[in-house]
Amino acid sequence: MKKLFLAAAMMVASLAASAQVYVGGSLGFQSIKPYDGAETSTTFSIMPEIGYNLDDNWAVGIQLGYTSSNADSDFEKTDFTKAIINLNPYARYTFAKTGIASFFVDGGLTFNFYTADAEGMVWGIGVRPGVKLAVSEKVDVIGKLGYLGYAAANEKAGKGSAFGLNINNTDIEFGVNFNF
Repeated sequence: MKKLFLAAAMMVASLAASAQVYVGGSLGFQSIKPYDGAETSTTFSIMPEIGYNLDDNWAVGIQLGYTSSNADSDFEKTDFTKAIINLNPYARYTFAKTGIASFFVDGGLTFNFYTADAEGMVWGIGVRPGVKLAVSEKVDVIGKLGYLGYAAANEKAGKGSAFGLNINNTDIEFGVNFNF
């Protein structure tokens, strides 16, 4: 048993020594006052991310985030606060590289768990295109735009579903990754 444990520890240590691990994430803040005299609604999000580069083209990772909002939509303020726990595992395929820029697509799952005054869970599957700028050997700036996929809500969240392509300025994400 001790030998098996020691062998497993050696494998993990050797993998970690040659690992292409990255950590990073993104922050978001939005304050909306749609017209004069309207109440302002706010949204805040934090999305830390950790991943592993399998080779030059493939990576796997996960985002675990938190979003707090008192906005139902861009133009409607609610009387309650929504807190959302986000869990987003993904596989990243880099399909083109030129200079410091790399173009990729993230394909993965999305799980949003609503807490606080709202309830329910929404899951989805889809792809997001993005670009990575290597500003140094250890630092990358990441940008993602749009989403193509399917999402469905459980009964507590309204039991709805959606399929579509969103490429607009409300579905942009910028972040920074640190490579180890």
